[in-house]
Formats: sequence, structure tokens, C-alpha cells
Amino acid sequence: MNSYQINNPTNVTLNLMNPGSVAVALIAYHVKDSSGDQYANGNWSGPSIAPGAAISINIVIDGTAFTFHAGMYYTVEIVTLHRYFTFTIP
Repeated sequence: MNSYQINNPTNVTLNLMNPGSVAVALIAYHVKDSSGDQYANGNWSGPSIAPGAAISINIVIDGTAFTFHAGMYYTVEIVTLHRYFTFTIP
């Protein structure tokens, strides 16, 4: 993750780059706050990231378990067909 932006209490934008040599398809994401509350989107038709490309993705939660607030810590796990990528939002 190159950077992030909290847009509102239920939406954060992650700026990601694929440094590899193969395209990566994003298929799901999980978000956890510092208290352990979780949100999962397992039915996400996320974008594919071409080799060497940078993209922005929006992570949207329903706001039931928790909401995003500046200064709080969140763990975002992006799921691909072959791997999990974990990012921390400080």
C-alpha cells in the first residue's frame, strides 16, 4: 500500500501497486479494527492490477461493527486468487 485516505466513516481508499510480473485479481477483503471488530466482503468483484500498475480501490464497510476514524488503527486484508495481502492503516 502506497497510501490511504479515510473518506468517511464507512469508506477508505487504498492506493496499491503491483510490483510483480503477473496481474493480480482482487476478490475479497476483510477489515478489523483495533478492538477486534471485523467486517468481511467475501463477494467482492474487485479490480485486477496489471504488473507494475498502481490503482486506487475503495474499501466500503456497513458501519455496523465499527466505523473508520482518523487516528485509529485498522487492518485490511485483501484476498486474491493465490494470496492474502495485509495492510495496516494507522
